[in-house]
Amino acid sequence: MPPRETSASPPGLEDRQPLSPPALRSAPARFRRRLLAVMLAAGLVPLVLMGTLAQSALERLLSVSVAPVERVLDNVSGELERRGISQAPLDEARLNLAQAELARGALVRRVPLFIAALVLVSAAVLALAAVLLGRALARPVTTLTQGMATYARGDLSVRLPAPEHPRDEFQFLFAGFNRMGQELLAQRERLKAAEQIAAWQDIARALAHELKNPLTAMKLSLARLSRPDAASPPDPTRISEAVALLQEEVELLMRMTQSFSAFARLPAPHFQPVALRALLAEVCALYQGTSPVPVELAPGEDLTLQADPDGLRRLFGNLVKNAIEASPPSAPPVRITVELQPTSLRVTIRDGGAGIPTVLEGAALTRGLFSTKPEGSGLGLPISQKISHEHGGTLRLEPAAGGGTVALVELPVT
Repeated sequence: MPPRETSASPPGLEDRQPLSPPALRSAPARFRRRLLAVMLAAGLVPLVLMGTLAQSALERLLSVSVAPVERVLDNVSGELERRGISQAPLDEARLNLAQAELARGALVRRVPLFIAALVLVSAAVLALAAVLLGRALARPVTTLTQGMATYARGDLSVRLPAPEHPRDEFQFLFAGFNRMGQELLAQRERLKAAEQIAAWQDIARALAHELKNPLTAMKLSLARLSRPDAASPPDPTRISEAVALLQEEVELLMRMTQSFSAFARLPAPHFQPVALRALLAEVCALYQGTSPVPVELAPGEDLTLQADPDGLRRLFGNLVKNAIEASPPSAPPVRITVELQPTSLRVTIRDGGAGIPTVLEGAALTRGLFSTKPEGSGLGLPISQKISHEHGGTLRLEPAAGGGTVALVELPVT
């Protein structure tokens, strides 16, 4: 019962140039709106209260009635008339009193309008100040938000405008942000170099393991051919067996070389709308004739996604091939199901073979580089892993309940 292939991808395989970031959206204006509301509330509420108190005080002050004064003037006028004294000064006083009453009435009418105009002018000044201050504060906040969004997408080359000697808190924050980006970029480069070194070490160990067996067999065959035996004539059977073994091991090495060459030349994906169920049906039909067990595609709705059709055929073909090679004739059918998740599509490939001892995902799928199948190159799972990553998805192998293996492929729905 042939086990599944596991392998490690060569270093630099996953290294791709970062995509150019899309146009950053402007930060929401909620900060400026809140600042405007706070400044208007902080300025207008005391002003309105003061205006109300001032209007109340003025109304109380101007509510003094002139009727008692007029009664006094009438009494004085009568007394002057009895004595025959001129009333010209008294008439002038009455005129001044009438003018004062008119002025009081005008003030009573105009004070509310004056206070309202003062409140409106103050509101306009405060609103203008809030807008200008909001823009002055929101601009660096927006710049910082956009820089953080760019970092979140993995582009650490962005630098915010910061002078050498910061003059305010925002410039100091920008300088710290730039230093953080430089440190993260340096750490990522060191981590990438360490991962490449570790990958090369894994490849060196795996290649040594793979090459040891055919080279040992070739060495033994050459020793058989070169061993002198003067007592007996050359044995044609022994020579033909040794030559056949040498030819078999050379063909094995050639297959390994061709597999590595094909892996290194995998084409770049070309994304287009793909009907997933129709593509899976093609994969099932391709392996149906050579499979020891039936290959079934569970019914369901047809789903379309943006993907590279050739890449998906290779991905699901590798997984189905592994499933049928791990399934003996008495095993249940290899079953493929498609489920629509909230943000992704999940394709499940289940077989009834010997299974795997533990969950394989991430780096565990590309660790090793060996295969016990005669025609195997150990590159099936690394190729599948690479294709799933190029589509923004994941690949995971799990032990199935009751025996067998479940391969889970999740692809994003755009």
